[in-house]
Amino acid sequence: MAEDENIQLIPVTWIKQYHFCPRIIYYIGVLGFNERTTESMIEGKEFHISEEKRSLLRKTLAGERKEFIKRSWSRVYALSNKLGLYGIIDEVAETNDGLVVIENKYAKAPRKPHSGHIYQAIAYAMLAEEIFNKNVKKIIIRYVYDKKSFEIKVTDELKKHVIWTISRIRSIIEKEKIPRGINNYKCNNCGFRKMCKDIR
Repeated sequence: MAEDENIQLIPVTWIKQYHFCPRIIYYIGVLGFNERTTESMIEGKEFHISEEKRSLLRKTLAGERKEFIKRSWSRVYALSNKLGLYGIIDEVAETNDGLVVIENKYAKAPRKPHSGHIYQAIAYAMLAEEIFNKNVKKIIIRYVYDKKSFEIKVTDELKKHVIWTISRIRSIIEKEKIPRGINNYKCNNCGFRKMCKDIR
């Protein structure tokens, strides 16, 4: 993607939304709607505020590992015209093996991380690489409700899929054409459920 100072930047959170359901991008990116605020969203925001303070006191990676931290940064605002993304990285930690991006999720832990959570965290890793001018070796996704973490190596394949996702999001916004809905169990947890039901 060529660097362009006039490019419309996309929030990194939209990558997660796209992988939950592409139709959400149409609602928020084309129609300008906001997803209804749920109790879990409020709790999640409160958690992030308190987590920022705790992260500064940690001596080990994600607070539950034997890997020691040399230094860390919390709630790092990041913007990239090259990627066309912006967002706030929960935590970047520097260890003896390199940089690690930690993404916190205020949710019950699944058996394996949701694809949207993985690609969102990889996007944050790509932003961190630009800011710190160092490679991010891995991401850690922490499901704080169950205190369970998943460690994932950052690969070129994952980065390429993030770039692909960004292009798909841009296509929806530019064409202003509503994508096909997924119409599965995910719909029960979607803030746009009622609106979407009327469109089908």
